[in-house]
Amino acid sequence: MEFKEKLQLLRTNMKLSQEELANRLDISRQSITKWENGQSFPDIQNLIQLSEIFKVSIDRLVKENDICTISLFYEHKYPMQDIRIFLVRAKNNTYITDENEIMPSQPGSHDFRYEDGDYLYMDTYLGGQKFIGGERVWIRNHAVWAMNYYGESLDENFDIIFLKEALSHVSVSMPFRGPEFYQKGDYMYQCQVQGDFECFSGEERIYCRQKKVYACMFHGGTIL
Repeated sequence: MEFKEKLQLLRTNMKLSQEELANRLDISRQSITKWENGQSFPDIQNLIQLSEIFKVSIDRLVKENDICTISLFYEHKYPMQDIRIFLVRAKNNTYITDENEIMPSQPGSHDFRYEDGDYLYMDTYLGGQKFIGGERVWIRNHAVWAMNYYGESLDENFDIIFLKEALSHVSVSMPFRGPEFYQKGDYMYQCQVQGDFECFSGEERIYCRQKKVYACMFHGGTIL
């Protein structure tokens, strides 16, 4: 996708006329028309202003074929912060609280589903002592974020109630599993993450009286 197409898409999604956008940039409407027709290109100062108005990086604005129409639309209309907030809410209304479990989608699977407006969250896992699964987020039936995980309980002292309690403290800033650290009684939960919301990997562990009794690895990111 070329810059002229991206600009028109972002402007129309934001419901701005060419004249309204021109007023924000303190330039003529004809300049916007020329940009969208590919007859001219904005200078660096205008690119910075466009980036701030549309909440899209300059790189994504100017690089051809860097991002598809669907990505631009969803990234603009549904900011990452909103997806994070929904994800935390979804987690606290499914596995953590044993709510919104649905019929198995696969033999022996456990499936959870949570919806809120345009947003849909699903979590599916298989196994018991050793388990594997994945979480997904859709917006208007378009997949935007996913995470896979694999873990196991390592000792009879593993307490799933403590795990769910730790997971209930998941934060918007790190909406993957649980917090970096959580402790109660003999149990201690730790979670380490590398990367950010768009591309990450990590591991969570639980210790009982300093002995590791549980471990789970996870990775994922945005799929806009």
